[in-house]
Amino acid sequence: MIATKPRILVVDDYPALVTITRHKLLKQGYEVITAQNGHDAFELVKTEYPDLVISDVEMPIMNGYELCKSIKGDPKFRKIPVILVTSRIQTSSLMHGIEAGADNYLTKPYDDETLFNKVHELLYNPITTSDVEETVTVNIEQEEYQVKADYSYLVNLLLSTYKNTLAQNSRLEKMQHGLNATNQELEITKKEHEDLLQNIFPKKIAESLLAYGTVTPERYTDATFMFTDFEGFSKKVPDLSPEDLIESLSFYFDRFDQIVEEHNLIKIKTIGDSYMATGGIPDRNNTHPIDTALSALKIQHFVRSLEKETPQGIPFFPLRIGIHTGNSVVGVIGKKRFAYDVWGVSVNLAARMEQNSEINRINITESTYERVKEFFDCEYRGEINAKNIGAVPMYYLNRIKAEYSEDEYGINPNRLFIRQYNHLAKQHQNEFDDDNDLKFL
Repeated sequence: MIATKPRILVVDDYPALVTITRHKLLKQGYEVITAQNGHDAFELVKTEYPDLVISDVEMPIMNGYELCKSIKGDPKFRKIPVILVTSRIQTSSLMHGIEAGADNYLTKPYDDETLFNKVHELLYNPITTSDVEETVTVNIEQEEYQVKADYSYLVNLLLSTYKNTLAQNSRLEKMQHGLNATNQELEITKKEHEDLLQNIFPKKIAESLLAYGTVTPERYTDATFMFTDFEGFSKKVPDLSPEDLIESLSFYFDRFDQIVEEHNLIKIKTIGDSYMATGGIPDRNNTHPIDTALSALKIQHFVRSLEKETPQGIPFFPLRIGIHTGNSVVGVIGKKRFAYDVWGVSVNLAARMEQNSEINRINITESTYERVKEFFDCEYRGEINAKNIGAVPMYYLNRIKAEYSEDEYGINPNRLFIRQYNHLAKQHQNEFDDDNDLKFL
């Protein structure tokens, strides 16, 4: 006989709960796989054949009841025990689980001992199931439920378990002080993982990676992309030691990071001396062209301020910036070394805008210009040939318009700018809340 670790599938659309439950079960010596909805979970059941499924009830795409019905309705999988987890304590929610064929129930909040006992019981003393398709009608609290005939004897047992769980919840409130220490330890462990990932990825992406080990690719119909590149960088590199090179790039890019974060952008990556950031991803909004323009102006101002004097050992690098607003595909690639990236024609066009810019200038496309022209002074350059793309109307972004600027240089917005900006941000909030442009690949 080949000995293997029991494999448990944990299904929940709340990443934090998946992470905590996974951590607890791993410490108990189980192998754990995860999914964020019933549809993905059932696909894993088909390929990974888990020994037990622990599933939340309320989930998008396919809820826990539907997942349980799918598992129990397939002869190949119906012997896999299923525990349904819910925060609802009504009898009807329990009975819907029994109708679906659930082997046991957990009500939130539950303690570790209850979780481990139910997992152990179902793994090593599973309920014997038959292939009988006949159902019986069960009347509870003036409601009728159709339960498989061979499951009818479980009703009293599960009702008893349900009542015991309710009583346990009451005890948990009294035991809260004792549990706080354990919960704090788990939160510290969780925060350490989150902090590490969030230093590399946006929060939304980090949570998904931490819980599920993957991120669903998304198509964004409206985002803004910015590229920067240092002029003459390759000529100065041979004169720098490796340590000085890294220190110099860090000096510039650390400030770039700070600026884009202040304006709700995220850094996608750096490649050599090229820096890429984007607005409107992963959190959709309708101010990203303005956010990107403000970031570009501050980055430009920062670099220009170094032209006369830089810190000792840091060379001055003139900068080119390119910006374009359009659509893209966003996702994470890699199994061990994750990379969050964007792809599409719009990304390539933004890169071409940087290449066709001049030193210490910000070059933008017409699509970006149309979105920022109310607030910023722009200079039409005409149609310019972009490599592998053709003639593209281009504009230089010069500054914030005088009536919207707090300073003489047109770098910082004044109160009027901020008021108009906030109005714009709220104007289409409902549209973005609906996520009408979200498409899963």
